[in-house]
Amino acid sequence: MTPSRFNLSPEWGLVMVTALWGSSFILLSLSLKGLSPGLLVALRFGGGAVLMACLLRSALFKLKKVDWIAGCATGTCIFLGYFLQTVGLQTITSSISAFLTALYVPFVPLFQWIIFRKRPTPIIAGGILFAFLGMLLILDPTKISFNGNIGEWLTIASAAACAMEILVLGRFANSCDPKAFCFTQLVTVTFWSTLYCIVFEDVRFDPTPVTYVCMAILIGMIVFNQVMMCWAQKFVSPTRAVLIYTLEPVFAGIIGYAIGEPFTKGAVVGAVMVVLSILISSWLPGYLKNRGHISKEAVRE
Repeated sequence: MTPSRFNLSPEWGLVMVTALWGSSFILLSLSLKGLSPGLLVALRFGGGAVLMACLLRSALFKLKKVDWIAGCATGTCIFLGYFLQTVGLQTITSSISAFLTALYVPFVPLFQWIIFRKRPTPIIAGGILFAFLGMLLILDPTKISFNGNIGEWLTIASAAACAMEILVLGRFANSCDPKAFCFTQLVTVTFWSTLYCIVFEDVRFDPTPVTYVCMAILIGMIVFNQVMMCWAQKFVSPTRAVLIYTLEPVFAGIIGYAIGEPFTKGAVVGAVMVVLSILISSWLPGYLKNRGHISKEAVRE
């Protein structure tokens, strides 16, 4: 699978993923009125696994060992991100949770350096830092105070799990077919989420017609997002990917503003910083390569 086959660049594919992430908050909030959190995750990913099984059909019985290893590793990281964030929200506010979850952005280059001994280029590192500061402005840190309780540490662990998801996905992307990789991820998250519901959660199932509509859309979204991420990260490094993922709060803010939620001046400045960091870090390496200042390998990083 190559970028030309989709007639879509991998970078724009990841932008589409972040746009869907940003729009999913409204659908999730509506779905949570009829479903408990763990059950919602189990049904969403389980429905996605069934949909992917239908798309794979006979190929479902030809999955390779590496597909399952990759899917189990990535899926476990995805589940831990959801699980730890959900548990952390029991003792901290949603604003603190959003702020701490955003730490996955600097965690990606940090973990890549520590685990894989791969240092990001100065351009990408600077872009990630600038985008992260923009995210903080969008999340409005002036409303946040820290108490050092267990919920905050669990949410930081959730951010670490999200960072590891991006790194593990990037590690296995070239070894797996995107659809097979997506299927094994969805199955893994469904397994862990179902186990979580049985052991920890007071399951609530009181759906309305709106719940069913929202869940159908969310299932379609999760399948598209995971397949696109598995494909795009064949060509886009984890550090470049996480830089694009910082667009999520930008899209969420724009959609929220469209339905009547406030968008502060600080959030506008933060959104501009995020967009500029992505544009500059995408344009500058190519410009420097053409001038002979950096190598082709540095551009790909």
